Order: sequence, then structure tokens, then C-alpha cells
Amino acid sequence: MKIYGRGSLVLITAGLLAAASQVEARAQRMGQIPNGGVNGCANCHVSSAGGGPRNDFGQMVEASFLSPAGFSGRVQWGLELAKMDADGDGATNGEELGDPEGLWKSGDADPGDAAAITLPGDPSSHPPIEEPTAVEANTWAQVKEAMQELFK
Repeated sequence: MKIYGRGSLVLITAGLLAAASQVEARAQRMGQIPNGGVNGCANCHVSSAGGGPRNDFGQMVEASFLSPAGFSGRVQWGLELAKMDADGDGATNGEELGDPEGLWKSGDADPGDAAAITLPGDPSSHPPIEEPTAVEANTWAQVKEAMQELFK
């Protein structure tokens, strides 16, 4: 009985260590995107606690931006991933993470204002959409009217 008890204890301990190492390994991915620590696991997962299903950004990273692919892969942040809009909310991944040009590298200080960071995988979370001012809208209307007059 004691052998069975010790064997079970060893298996349970090994399982817990394996699970802990997986959590630790993926937690490192927060440092592989700009401002990754602001929203933590919620950058890529539906649950802010991490694990489980990935949101649109997490699916995009998993499918095309891990090197090597799989569990041990590192996020390949750069211009291509920054310019995409994973969640289709009209703001690029880079705009949502404070690095619209994809220039940030792992180990650099986080760019921009942490308070302005939004979730690149959640369409209801995005930077404020700037509406044209009355002057800008009026000026554009005047330009359109002038162009129409020109081509009559």
C-alpha cells in the first residue's frame, strides 16, 4: 500500500509540475507582444485567467505567428502582425497594443500609454474612433462640392 501511495504521490507531483511549467511557459508570451502585461492572458484567451479557448488574436498568433509552431513557440511580433486587425473592430493589432508600426522588440520598454491599450482579440475593446471635427467635415464637403463644380 505504501508503494502505491508513493507512486500516486509521484504521479500527482509530476502532473502538477508539468501543468505549472506549461502555465509559466505561456505566461512568458505576455512579454513577447508590446504592452502584453496590461491585459495579461486576455490578450490571446477568452478567459482573462488564460488557458482554454483563444480569442481572435490568440488564434491568429497560434496559426501564423509562433516560431517554432506549437507549445514552445515564441510570438513573432513585427509589422505584419501589427498591421492586421484580428478582431475586425477597425483598429489594427498594433494600434490596440500601442505599437502601430510593429517596431517594438521583446525586451524593449512598452510603447505608448498603458491606459490606452485595448484587447486585439475582442471587437468590443478598441481605441476611441476619432470622428472628424465640424471643421474637417465641412472642409471635406467644400472640397467635394468644388470638385463636382470643376467636372460639370
